[in-house]
Amino acid sequence: MNTRLSILTAILLLFCLTLSPGLVSAKVSGKISGMVSDSKTGEPITGASVRVVGTSLATMTDEDGEYFIINVPAGQYDIAATHVGFETLTKKDVRVLLDLTTPVDFTVAEVAVELGNEVVVYAAAPPVQKDLTSSRVIFTEERLKNLPNIVSVQSILANYPGVVTDRNNALHVRGGRSGQVTYYYDGFSIQDPFSASAGIRIMPSALEELSLTSGGFTSEYGDALSGVVNAVTREGNSRFQGKARIYQGATHEYDVNTGDWGKLSTIKNRSASFDLSGPIPGLAGEKYAFFTAGEYLRDDGYLPHNWQTDYTGIAKFTARPISNLKLTTNLTVNKSDGAIYYHRDVNDVSYDFNLDGLPVWERDAYVAGVAGNYFLSERSIVLLSFNRFYTRTKSGPAHLLDRHWSEWPGYSEDADGVYNGDIQVANYGNIIDGEDPAQVVGFTAGDDFDPTYGYKKSTYNAFNGTLVNQLSKTNQLKTGFEYRKYDVNWDFKQFYNEQPYGEQYTSSPTYASIFVEDKLEYDAFVVNVGMRLDYRNADIAYNYTPEDTMAHYRDAESSTRISPRLGLSFPISERSVMHFNYGVYYQVPKYTYLYTNLKGETESGLPLFGNPDLEPEETISYEFGLDHMIGSNIRLDVTAYYKDINDLVTTREFGRISGSPMTKYTNDDYGSVNGIDVGIEHLPVNSNLSGSISYGYMVAKGSGSYADEPYYTIIASATDSLYPVSDYSLDFDQRHTVTATLDYRAPADWSANLFGLKVPGAWGMSLVGYYGSGLPYTKTDSDGRRLGDRNEARLPATYSVDMRFNKDFSFVGNNRQLTVFLEVQNLFDRRNVLDVYTRTGSPDDDAELAGQGLELSTSDLGRYNKLFDHDPLNFSAPRTIRTGLEFSF
Repeated sequence: MNTRLSILTAILLLFCLTLSPGLVSAKVSGKISGMVSDSKTGEPITGASVRVVGTSLATMTDEDGEYFIINVPAGQYDIAATHVGFETLTKKDVRVLLDLTTPVDFTVAEVAVELGNEVVVYAAAPPVQKDLTSSRVIFTEERLKNLPNIVSVQSILANYPGVVTDRNNALHVRGGRSGQVTYYYDGFSIQDPFSASAGIRIMPSALEELSLTSGGFTSEYGDALSGVVNAVTREGNSRFQGKARIYQGATHEYDVNTGDWGKLSTIKNRSASFDLSGPIPGLAGEKYAFFTAGEYLRDDGYLPHNWQTDYTGIAKFTARPISNLKLTTNLTVNKSDGAIYYHRDVNDVSYDFNLDGLPVWERDAYVAGVAGNYFLSERSIVLLSFNRFYTRTKSGPAHLLDRHWSEWPGYSEDADGVYNGDIQVANYGNIIDGEDPAQVVGFTAGDDFDPTYGYKKSTYNAFNGTLVNQLSKTNQLKTGFEYRKYDVNWDFKQFYNEQPYGEQYTSSPTYASIFVEDKLEYDAFVVNVGMRLDYRNADIAYNYTPEDTMAHYRDAESSTRISPRLGLSFPISERSVMHFNYGVYYQVPKYTYLYTNLKGETESGLPLFGNPDLEPEETISYEFGLDHMIGSNIRLDVTAYYKDINDLVTTREFGRISGSPMTKYTNDDYGSVNGIDVGIEHLPVNSNLSGSISYGYMVAKGSGSYADEPYYTIIASATDSLYPVSDYSLDFDQRHTVTATLDYRAPADWSANLFGLKVPGAWGMSLVGYYGSGLPYTKTDSDGRRLGDRNEARLPATYSVDMRFNKDFSFVGNNRQLTVFLEVQNLFDRRNVLDVYTRTGSPDDDAELAGQGLELSTSDLGRYNKLFDHDPLNFSAPRTIRTGLEFSF
C-alpha cells in the first residue's frame, strides 16, 4: 500500500510541476493555423480577425500575419477572416482532424469602400498532412457515409493495410495478437479488460471521425501495443440537422440438415437509426447545443442460432456559458443480446440437431462522461474530465440464463460443499437417450445443452487532466494524467464431468498514467517527442504454492513502465513529406490471464493458474514513410516498419501433481514483425472519380500466436510435447494483402443516355475489394501428431468485393434529401476457406468416418458423416444484400 501511494504521489507531483501556463487538448480536437496576407502585395496583414463560424473560437493575426486556433473539435467548419479595409473571406468546409494541424491561409483584397461584401470559397484539403508522423487511416463523416458494409467499426477497419482478420474474426494490426488494439470513444477508453476489445457498440452513422493509428501513436495514448482506434461522435451547432435511416437485408442461409446454403432470401437483418442535432431550444444557439442518436439493429446472419440484437442510444450536450469555457457531457447506452453457433465444441460434440442446446448471451454497457475546457488565454487551455464506463456480459443456456449455476436443476453438494450433482450426466457426454442414431455419430439430441455459465462485469471510474501550452507559434507542450479505478467481477462454471471447473473472484485494480508531449512545427521539419509513465496494481492476493496441501497467499506486485516516443516529419516540398517514428509501447495483459484460478485449485485434470504478477507486454516499433503527390490528384504513400515484441503472455508447465502437469501464465513468448505498405490514391480533385489501391507485405514470426496455445497444443496433448525452439510463422502471418477502392459521385446536373433513355444524376457507387494470401496452419497425422514444422502449410488465398449504390432526391430548396441505397457484401458470393482440418487440409473432410461400426445404413452413415464434417464456420459468409432509405435535413 505504501509503495502504491508513493508512486501515485510521484505521478501527481510530476504532473503539478508541468503546470506552467499551458494549453490543454482533449483526444477529440485538432488545430487550425495559417496566414492572412494582402492579395496584391503579398504582405502579411496584422490584426486580422479569424474565427470559426458558428462557434466562439476566434483569434487575431500577429505581426507576421500568422494565427492559430487550438482545441477545435474534429469536424467540418467555415473559417472567416476579416480586417478593416479588406474584403471578408470565408473558406467553407474546412476539415479539422483529430490531433493534427489543418493549414488555412487567406489571401484577401483591399477595398476602398466598405460594402459589407463577403467572398466565399470552398477549402481544399492539403494534399499531404505535414505534421502526421505516423501511419493513420482516417474516415471522416463524408467518407463513412459512402462506404459499403459499415455495420460496425470492425467491419470498416478490416479491409485496410496492416489489418488481418483471422479465422475467429478477430482483428490483428501489423502482426500483433488479437486484443492489442485500444479503443477510444470521444476521448474515453472503452476497453473490456477481460477480452481487451471494445466493451460497447459504436454507431458508425453517429461518427464525425474514425481513425486507426497503426504505428507511432504519441505518448498521449497508452495501454496499446498494435494500434489505437479513435471514434469521435458529432457535436451540435447553431443549425438543426438530422437523419433517419432504415434497411432490410437478405442472404443465403445455411441448412444444418443438408449442409447446403439456400437461395437468397429475406432474413431478420434490419436496422432503424436516427440522429438529431442543433441548438437547445430557448437558449443561445451558439452557446448551447445537443447531439442525440439512436439505433435498433437486428442481424440473424446466415448461420442458425447466430442472431444478435442491439439497442444503442447517445446523448451529447455542449455548453459555452462564457467565451473561454466549454462544457461537454456524453452518455452512450448499449443493450445487446444474441445466440452463439459453433459446429463442434471443444470435446468434438455437435449441436446441429439440437440448436437450443447452444448458449445465448446478453450485454449491458454504458459510458458517461463530463469534460470541461477552460481557455486561460488564446495560448492556454485546461481540460478536466471524469467518466464512468460499465460493461456486463452473461452467457449460458437460454432457459437458465437468468439463474445462477448453483440454482440449475441437477446441482447439489455434499456436506463438505463438494459438487455431487448430475448436470453433466443429464446434459453432456453424448449420452444416447433416444432412438435417433445421429446421437451416436457425434450429435446431441433431446434436451441436452452445453452446461457452461459465464458472467463478467467491469466498471471503472476515471479522472483525466490535460494541459497544453502553445509556447510559441512553432512549439506546443502538452502534459496530462489519467487515474482509473476498476471494479471487476468474474463468475464461470463448466459442468463437463463429475469435477466441474469454475471460479469466482472480484477485484479493484488501479491504473494510472502521466505523459509529456512536445510538438515542434517548422517549415523544414515537425517533431513529436514525448514520454509516458504507466502504473498498474492488480489488487489481488493469490495462492503461490498450489502444489502444497496448505495454501500460501501473497499480494500481487505493482508494475511501472516508462515509454519514450519520437516522431519526425520532413516536408521535402509542398507535395512531399517523409516521416519516421520510434516508440516503446506497453499493455496490461487481459485480466483473465491475471486472475484465473487464484485459489490454486488442482482438482481439474490439467490445472491452469493465472499470474497476477505478469509484466506488461512490450512492443518496440520503428517506422519510415514517404507521402508524395504525383501530379495534381495522385498520391503515393510508402511505409516500411519493424516491430520487436517481448514479454508476451503464454502458458508454461511448472510442475506436476498426481502425474498431471500444472500450468501457469508467464511472459515467455516473443515475436518480430516487418513489412511494407505501398498505396496509390486518386483524389477527387476536379473529378467525380476517386479511388485507391494498396499493397501490403508482412512477415510475422514468433514463439506463440496466442497465450493458451502451448496449453492446448502441447500440455494438453500427449502427441505434441515440444515447445518451439525457433521462430515460426504466426497464425495471423498474412504475407500479401491488396485493397482497392473505387468511388464515383454523379452530381445533380449530370446526365447520360443509356439505350435511348436519359439517366439522371445525383447518384453514386462505391466498391471495396480485398485480397489476402493464405494464413498458416500446422499439418497433423490421424493421431494429431505434428507433421513437419509448425505453421508450414497455408490456407487458400481469400478475396471479396463489397458494393454500395445510392440515388439522392433533393427537395425544399435542396435542404431535404431522400437517399435510396443498395449495399452488397461479398458481391460475387465467394466462399473463401477460413479454416481446414489439419489431418487433411480440407475444410469439409476430417478423414474420420463418424459412426463406423454402428448399425446404420450406408446412406445414413454417409449423410451423418458429411454433416459432421461440414463446418460452415470454415467458410466465409455468403452474399448479403441490404436495401434501405435515408432521409436527411
